[in-house]
Amino acid sequence: MKNKQKEHFINDKRRRSYLSSVYTRMYRGKSALIEGAYGAGKTRLLQLIQPKKLKPVWLESLDNRHEILASILQELNYEGGPTHWHTSRNLKKICSLSGFFIVIDEANDLDRRVWPYFKRIIDAKIPMLFAGLPKVRTYLASEHPDILSRLKILTLYPIIVEDFIAEYKNFSPEAIEQIYAATDGDMRKFEEICMECLDKAKELKYSLVDINLALTVLTDLPPNH
Repeated sequence: MKNKQKEHFINDKRRRSYLSSVYTRMYRGKSALIEGAYGAGKTRLLQLIQPKKLKPVWLESLDNRHEILASILQELNYEGGPTHWHTSRNLKKICSLSGFFIVIDEANDLDRRVWPYFKRIIDAKIPMLFAGLPKVRTYLASEHPDILSRLKILTLYPIIVEDFIAEYKNFSPEAIEQIYAATDGDMRKFEEICMECLDKAKELKYSLVDINLALTVLTDLPPNH
């Protein structure tokens, strides 16, 4: 059963596309944020990212900013004290290095004070891969839009959503993303609204449910639908 699940995961078209996109960005010194609800497979996707020319540096998202910077250097076999006295020096040293990329799972647990340091690292063209719940993007959009603009956003859906996309190919990716976001991951509501979109498309004689049609259906829904 595990082998089948692994094969299903790797063969998923969206995830294969995301792996390709991540590798392209990493070799250009750019960063990405993988977002998705619990169980969407974010950690598994991170584990699949293994570029041959770059060393991975996995960080603990619960550490404070001083510990995080020190951990990066320690993983690269450099000395770095985990105190505020060393923070500026550690950051400068990290930004001067190359040949590695940084991975942070559960980015929603990060100390908010660490993000400005990450911006300096990203601007030094050191690839950073974050994975977390959708609220990470929401937070960055509100508090650090400059950082968000530097990240490629890759949205993962639970396998049940992927199965729906595979069965009903007449939805644009943007429409699926909008519907999924509007239903907060409630799969009953997700499927119900998708079917309403299909009915609306049939009524209007549209061959594709695009984001505009999806927004029309969502807008017309009664409160607490």
